[in-house]
Amino acid sequence: MKPLLTLILFTLALNFCEPITAGAQVNVQDSLALVDLYNSTDGSHWVNNTNWLTAPASSWFGIKVTGNRVTEVTLHFNQLSGNIPSSLENLTELQKLDLYHNKLMRSIPESLGNLTNLWGLYLEENQLSGNIPASLGNLINLLGIDLSNNKLTGNIPTTFGNLKKLEGLNVYNTQITGNIPPELGNLTKLGTLYLFHNQLNGNIPPQLGNLSNLWQLRLYDNQLSGKIPKELGSLSKLQTLQLSGNQLSGSIPPELGNLHSLLELYLDNNKLSEGIPPELGNLTKLDYLYLNNNQLSGSIPPEFGNLNPHCSI
Repeated sequence: MKPLLTLILFTLALNFCEPITAGAQVNVQDSLALVDLYNSTDGSHWVNNTNWLTAPASSWFGIKVTGNRVTEVTLHFNQLSGNIPSSLENLTELQKLDLYHNKLMRSIPESLGNLTNLWGLYLEENQLSGNIPASLGNLINLLGIDLSNNKLTGNIPTTFGNLKKLEGLNVYNTQITGNIPPELGNLTKLGTLYLFHNQLNGNIPPQLGNLSNLWQLRLYDNQLSGKIPKELGSLSKLQTLQLSGNQLSGSIPPELGNLHSLLELYLDNNKLSEGIPPELGNLTKLDYLYLNNNQLSGSIPPEFGNLNPHCSI
């Protein structure tokens, strides 16, 4: 039966390759990869599977075809279940893979690292497990990657430091462990770095101070330790700095007073000690300042009279 089923699926893929010009059709390998995706994720029970396997591939719900190649797969909120097939690597012109908010399980295939034309990879809010493949560091054209709200384990791959076009890196609310790779300091176009609600440990790399375009840094609810790097004071565009709920110690760097764009500063629930730097009084745009549940000493600096935040000190 299995060879017969394979023959039927291959025939379907050939029949539903839509002509673009005389003699040109949707790439056969692309079509077969989509059929594999359909069968691996229980396509018959998707919320929307309009035209899948019954019409030209370019008309299948969630599929964008450019020329004769599949360039986008957008199937979020569509009740996909099962696993992501490794055969998606055959979609070599794919630019966007959006499988957000489904019921996908098992691991992220290493083979996705071959999709070097991807600019967007969105796999958040599934039930994916296992390690984050180091091969994703090959996706040098990525602008955004979101793997959040899954059951991923292991470390953040150091190869992510290769993703120098990346503008958003979101891997929050998973079960990843280990250190934050200092190689992330290479991602100078990064605007958002969300790694909160994990089990990350070790120091915050001072190399994160190189992220000159960063405006959101959320590392709260991990097991990070050591001092807050003074280099974070170089992030002139930063609007939110959330380091709450870790095991950070030592003093608050006075260099944080250079973050003149900062709207939110959360350093609560750590082991910070010594006095509150008066330089924080320079943060006149602050709306929220939380320093409570630390081991801070001394009085509130008079410079804090310049602030009008919702404070908990």
